[in-house]
Amino acid sequence: MDLFIHYNSIPEGKTLADIVGELNEVLDEHGMVCGGEENRLDLDLEDETINPKYAQMAVKAYLQRAGFPRDTKVEIGGMEIGIYE
Repeated sequence: MDLFIHYNSIPEGKTLADIVGELNEVLDEHGMVCGGEENRLDLDLEDETINPKYAQMAVKAYLQRAGFPRDTKVEIGGMEIGIYE
């Protein structure tokens, strides 16, 4: 299953490479950043036995801790939700 992060800016003091590495650590063996395009990161959730809501919550928690702005959204299954919702 794919999870997308839609963002307009990344936190000050971080690079896109920092964000990718940290997200890969958050997802551990259950997924990884697999690409993206301008203002979007694509994550592949590899373990189909785990409820994707857990990955969504972990990613949202990371984005909040990292200081992403309020207009950042996570999309899973075609539904977008703000990271602070």
